[in-house]
Amino acid sequence: MGEKFISAKLDIVFKMLFAENEDILREFLSDILDIPIEKIKGITVLNPEILPESVGERSYRLDLLLNVDGKFINIEMQVRSEKHFGDRILVYWSKMYSKQLDKGESYNKLRPCIVITIVNFDLFDHSDYHSEFGVWDVEHNNKLSDKMAIHFFELNKLPGNIDKSNRKELWLRFIKADDKEAFDMLENANVEGIKKGIQAVYKMSADERTKELIRMRENALHLEATLLEDAREEGMEKGLEKGRTERESEIIENMRALGMSENEIQKIIGG
Repeated sequence: MGEKFISAKLDIVFKMLFAENEDILREFLSDILDIPIEKIKGITVLNPEILPESVGERSYRLDLLLNVDGKFINIEMQVRSEKHFGDRILVYWSKMYSKQLDKGESYNKLRPCIVITIVNFDLFDHSDYHSEFGVWDVEHNNKLSDKMAIHFFELNKLPGNIDKSNRKELWLRFIKADDKEAFDMLENANVEGIKKGIQAVYKMSADERTKELIRMRENALHLEATLLEDAREEGMEKGLEKGRTERESEIIENMRALGMSENEIQKIIGG
């Protein structure tokens, strides 16, 4: 294990890295969506700001919203699993799609909306690290619309051996990497955008303001995880207590049905 550095799998690092480096973002989008880079004419980051006072909020989302040649693309890095995750992603896609139209405008003005979600946990019950969803006729396999695409990339499912010819996989390995050994291996793959990304990570790792924002974000995520675990344990305790109460009531009713008196029942229940 080599020297440790910050990792782009932390959402704040991910957003800072790609929002502030359009050349890296352009190459990432080209490889992750299989778009020839020369066809990406323009990229506008619609939400580039990161507010320090919001970084410490547990529910704050650090996604990246883009307009790429008239297509709307939302990119999110998700570290921890959450309940109803797929439903949330679908709601975000629907808002991106529907908010394009003002009242009275024609539907032909709607532009494609693409969601890219990279997760640091197992999401689906298969071994592939990439899953793509669209709107299809399940019986005849006809596509209803080409304006919806939702991509999930699961970092935990990357294969053990590195394939230097698979640029999509190399980008995901870069996002997951957090030590010098992994970065050196990726630099040897000779992908210009990734090499620039590694240098940007090294620079961010040495910047005091960036490290403070990262510390705030990590603390917020740790707090969120702790509160969720506490709530889960409290819910389990309440569930056990409810179960014990319901079982005790059932036993009392059975004893009454056997003709036992209340005094006899209380002697048994009371120990």
